[in-house]
Amino acid sequence: MRVAVKMRGTCGELAQGFFRGEPILITCPIEKFSTVVVSDEFVGVEGLGLKSLTMLEKVLRLLGAANFNFGVRLTSQLPHGKGMASSSADMAAVAQAVALSLGKKFSPAELGKLCAQIEPTDGIFYDGIVAMNPLTGQLVKKISAQEKFLIALFDYGGTVDTLKFNRRSDFTFPALGDTIDFALTEKSALANQTILPKRGLRELMNFSRELGALGVNVAHSGTVAGIFFSADDTQVNEKISAVEKKFDCLEFITLTRLAI
Repeated sequence: MRVAVKMRGTCGELAQGFFRGEPILITCPIEKFSTVVVSDEFVGVEGLGLKSLTMLEKVLRLLGAANFNFGVRLTSQLPHGKGMASSSADMAAVAQAVALSLGKKFSPAELGKLCAQIEPTDGIFYDGIVAMNPLTGQLVKKISAQEKFLIALFDYGGTVDTLKFNRRSDFTFPALGDTIDFALTEKSALANQTILPKRGLRELMNFSRELGALGVNVAHSGTVAGIFFSADDTQVNEKISAVEKKFDCLEFITLTRLAI
């Protein structure tokens, strides 16, 4: 028996704020993954951190699997503490892989609820781009997107403890309307500067526009920023080099695509 489950990570969020009085974030899913394999071909638990171990124990209790004799292995393309939904992807992949190995399957809403019981979560278990409540894991609305934009991910360095960070009481995220665009994305990123400042962010936005980028987003509880380019931009590598040269506070991580 072998079950493998992949869950996408994110490049921060497209926006975070309030929608009709409810806290929401708008996901920015990318084509980088956490993968969990459950199998009888090996034993023990490999690669799981504290949160994903907590999820493993929670799911086994929930499904009444006291005698779980399969091995569980987690590998990930998502660095932790950067705002790339690594914990959410790890936990959701563990939950779904274990459930499938036992002949069950969680819905996205069920995965959201399970993850939110451990920490505020990203909505990577829903398809495409969505607005969701990070405190409950519930879907608020689906967001349509037509293009798999290229996203150049940059890191400001360091890590953020999301559990500790989300206990803060000084959040001043803006109210979000029904229309989602890059103007809103950048407004949300700048609003977050009073909470988790990123050096030279406004300058990065201006320079990116000069390069022909479509917009910039950030991780609201992490250290990454994303620069969005058209999917058919043939000069994106040269533009990434220009950003690296101008902003010595940024480290280029990867070039990926918006997963819609």
